[in-house]
Parts: sequence; structure tokens; C-alpha cells
Amino acid sequence: MKLRLGPCMILAVLLTPLAWPQTGTGGSSSSSSSGSSQSGSDTSQSGSDTSQPQQASSGPKQVFNHPEQKPPLALLDEVPSPNFLNLGLSLGTSWDSNAAAFAAQGYSQTLITVQPFIGLQEVHPKVSWNLAYAGGFMYAPDRTYYNSMTHDATGSVLWQISPHWQITASDSYLYTADPFSAYLVQQGTPSYNQPNPTVYIPLATLEQNAATLNLTYQMTARDSLTFTGNENFRRYLHTSYSVYNEYTWGGLTAYQHVVSARMVVGGAYSFTSIDFGHGVSRSGVSMFQGFASYLVSPHVVVTGWIGPELTNTKSIIPVLCTPYGCFKEIVHQSSWNTAFGGTVGWNGIRNAISFTFAKQVTDGGGLLGVTRLFLASANYLRQITPLWSASLSGQYGTNTGISALYYHRHLDTLTGTFSLNRRFGPNWNATLQYLRFYERQKNIYTAAVPKWTDNRVAFTLQYNWGHSLGR
Repeated sequence: MKLRLGPCMILAVLLTPLAWPQTGTGGSSSSSSSGSSQSGSDTSQSGSDTSQPQQASSGPKQVFNHPEQKPPLALLDEVPSPNFLNLGLSLGTSWDSNAAAFAAQGYSQTLITVQPFIGLQEVHPKVSWNLAYAGGFMYAPDRTYYNSMTHDATGSVLWQISPHWQITASDSYLYTADPFSAYLVQQGTPSYNQPNPTVYIPLATLEQNAATLNLTYQMTARDSLTFTGNENFRRYLHTSYSVYNEYTWGGLTAYQHVVSARMVVGGAYSFTSIDFGHGVSRSGVSMFQGFASYLVSPHVVVTGWIGPELTNTKSIIPVLCTPYGCFKEIVHQSSWNTAFGGTVGWNGIRNAISFTFAKQVTDGGGLLGVTRLFLASANYLRQITPLWSASLSGQYGTNTGISALYYHRHLDTLTGTFSLNRRFGPNWNATLQYLRFYERQKNIYTAAVPKWTDNRVAFTLQYNWGHSLGR
């Protein structure tokens, strides 16, 4: 999602002059990061980037940030223009050695994408907003019946209503037949409203939308209270995986206190409702959470969160089916879990490193239903020369089904990524990427084999034209 969406769990990112901007002119980035986004939309394999630029110093500042929306892996000297128009075209191709996850008969797959894109950002004293859209065509020469249009759009607005009240809103939409577009995340933990970044659904057209609305009351210069609402839907088209179609909504209340220029602490309560298959399996997840963020040095920031998590699940299980219908059993479950996570990030002029871990209940990424996930990732970015940059990342995730409908189902995943980026002047850049996927499953009824391995090679050529609209 794709780590692409609005927050259901919180960690505060320290509000200090430490800069974590997007890379490059015009918003293109050499590293992939989750956001979900919040926009929830990650940089896809086509190379288009609809991520949201950071706020300029002259515009309103966002009072409350969610620590699971980690800053992108970027360098200290990369600062984008606050007001700009960005136009461009992305040409990309990718090859997978085995695109059929857990299938008895594997096959290779080639995808070719053509995506023009446009981005616009405006920053004013009390209002800032940005819009971005990348739309195009995906061509599969091996299986032309999977040819389809692609759409990736994001937008957000920040409005300082008064000195004490602030509203932020964001929305993202994705429509693609590339199974990796929503799940290729090298940095960041998943939230309830973002698909689990460790799994994906092959040979399906994905349609998803995610929206978030935050209302923040800044009680004092150091204290703030935030109310958040969010929704997400995800559909799998042209596939039998439609039973995993999901609708999610939730809310959150968070208190944040700025202890000093280096430290922020707070607490929150969140509730998330997750519905699979229009009532086949429904879950409600409640959490009380404490969080903290500490700036160890101008280059190092550490965040952490922990709290109890209560999951209530209702599942409809077919017991006996005949040509006239099925006898079904309704099963209710309730379980407690201690959720926690954290991030350590370091950035410099030519290098940036981050380490992330999390244990929590998630939506399972559309594969296992509600799961208990442990996720760990490491990321490294190196600016080799002014024109060359490289990134290396690894991610491990283990999922265990906790609802009656998917109980005793298990999935382990390991992903490694290497990217090499070359800029050709201010407008052109090319990216070569290699990815290695390894997954191991148990008791997933749609899987024909216990293990799946895939090698992906992708190349993207992108043209960016950026025009500053002034400050």
C-alpha cells in the first residue's frame, strides 16, 4: 500500500530542524519508502513518484506526526522547492523469473509501462496543498490479456485554521495490474490501512483507495491533541482472490508533549475495523499506546512505541456444503497482544541508514486475513557522486493468522533489494533495480507448494521537467 496511508498507530517524529526531504528536483527518488503514504502510495516499478513533497519553511507546519510514517531515506542537503509544477514521463520494464507465487507451475513474466505524470505543490502562510497523478499503460507481452491502464493519484492539504487549530487531509488512489506496485516497500512498518508490505497477490488487478483526516488542537507551545479518522478499501479484480477484498475504517486520539528540542513523548488510543469479503471475516482492533522520539544528535533520531492490543474477530466458517447451500458456523474470538516497534535513523551528506522493527496485528496484506506480524528491515543509501547513487535494503516478515477462518496459517518472507541510479543533467535519470523474494508458507489453501522464490530485474528511464512557482 503502497509502507502509500494514514495512521492507525502512532509514534511522534521529533519536530526539529533535522531535514528528511524527498530526493531530487521534481520529486523523483532513488529509494522506495512506505508512507502509506500517507498518501500510501510508494514509488512504483514504473519509476513514477507521486509522493508528497515536504512543507516549506514559509508555510504552516504539521503539529503532529505519526512515527510509523517514517521519514524517507534521504540526505541532509536535499531540499525541494516549496512551490513547483512538475511534469514528466516514465518508461519502465521489469522481468520476473517466477511471477506465480506458490504455484505448482512457475513462469517468467515481463512488464512494460509507459506513465506520464504531473505534480503540483503550493505553500501559503496558512494553507499548503499538493496534488500528483501518474497514469499510463502497462503491457505484458507474455500475457496480453493482462494489459491494462494504470492510475496512481495522491493529494493532501494542510490548513492552519487558527493559531491553535489545524486540519490535515490526504487521499490516495491506485489501480494497477503490477502485483508489486502496492507492496514493494523497503522501509517502514505497515499500518492497518496499508497492505502488509511483505506479501502480494499475483495475476490480479488491484484497486485501492486510502483517505485520512486529522484535526489537531495545539493547547500550548508544547502540548497538542489530535483526532484522526481514516478509511481504506482494497479490491482484487479479475481473480478468485476477491474473497480477500477488504474495507477498513478507524479512528485515533493522541496526546503529544514536546519535552525539549530533542525529545517528544505522548500516548494514544486507536480503533480499527477490518472487514474481509463483505462479512466473511470481521475484526476490531483496539490499542492503547505510548510513544517517544529522541534526537540523539543532529544526525541520529530514535523512535519507539509500545502498548496492549485487543483483537475481536467474527468469522463465518462453512461446515458442510451441498448443491442447495452451505451450513455455516459463526465463530467469535478475542485475544490480547503486546504491540511494539521502533526506528533508528542516521543521515549525513552522502550516506543514510535506518533500522526498523515492529510487532503488531495487521490486515495480512490480503493473503491471510488478520495476522500477527513481526517485521524487521534495514536500509542504506549512498550518494556515490553528484550523478550516481545506490541503495541496499533487506526486509524480513513473519505472519501468523489469528482469526478462526485463517487460524494456523503461516507465512515467512525475506526480501532483498539493490538499486543503482544515474542522473543525466537536471531532467533525465535512469534506475536499475534487482530484487530477490523468498517466501515460505504453511496451510494457505491457495498455495500449491510450500516455498516460492522470485528474482526481479527492473529498469526505468524518467524525464522530469520542474518549474518553480517561487516562494
